[in-house]
Amino acid sequence: MCRAGLFQFAAQQGFSNGCVQSRALFWCKSGRGAFEVDGVRHSLEPHDLYVLPWNRRITYLPSADEPMYTAHVHIVPWYRPGAPWVANVPHEAGEPEFDSPDRRDVAWANLGGLVRLRAAVDEPLGRLVDYTVRWFLQSGRDEAEARALGVLLVRELARSAEGAVAPVARRPEELERLLVHVERGFHLAPRIEDLAAIIGRSRSHVLKMFRRHLGVSAKAHIIGRQLREARELLLSTTRPVSEVGKSVGLPDPYHFSKLFRRHVGLSPREFRARHGPFSAPPKPSQHSTTPPRLGN
Repeated sequence: MCRAGLFQFAAQQGFSNGCVQSRALFWCKSGRGAFEVDGVRHSLEPHDLYVLPWNRRITYLPSADEPMYTAHVHIVPWYRPGAPWVANVPHEAGEPEFDSPDRRDVAWANLGGLVRLRAAVDEPLGRLVDYTVRWFLQSGRDEAEARALGVLLVRELARSAEGAVAPVARRPEELERLLVHVERGFHLAPRIEDLAAIIGRSRSHVLKMFRRHLGVSAKAHIIGRQLREARELLLSTTRPVSEVGKSVGLPDPYHFSKLFRRHVGLSPREFRARHGPFSAPPKPSQHSTTPPRLGN
């Protein structure tokens, strides 16, 4: 592991890197946008974690309304034993370490090319990426620890990639449409009647479909999605608790806190204090050049 950091994009703050020599983990913690790798465009939404290929040309395209907040970790798959470890990666031809004989790419099972995964902050991969970023920004950057973190990250990525391709039991097309609608609009607190209108069926039909295929009520599924997003925001941002509730579709602070405690076992403030990695935004990395580059 040779570089890591956090970056809050501003609206319309797009930029490019011409040739990045690393395998990078590019994780959207909140917000939205897109990016292009070698001319191919990919969407970026909360919880998306992309494994990016070696020697990539990349352009970042943040949303104008809700620009993404991202974490990035750069891994050099092979580093010559005994070679001096440099805690950085080149982003353009001609920069230090570009085409270095001490570094090269290798094949990773299930992780060739560009791979899209999903990572929640409170799951193993999300926690490991968060720890790696904090380690890089705040520690003395010991080479042995950097190598160990690289091994752990690759193994956790492989496990996540295996799970991503596991077969899923076939569900009705109507239900799939509703699940997509909830995923995109849970912050609007959709009602059961709204879901029924989307597929032109009755309220009872929607309720039965959720129970039969997901094992929960439609309302419980929506609330679960809202609270999962709330946990993400409490762990990955320093937004006030009341603002977190509003952003996930639960604007009443009392109702939000009551629901959160019922499902999580802690109040939102207690959850953040116990599990949140930052009590304040981390200091920017001191190794960045001027002007700074994200370089994923």
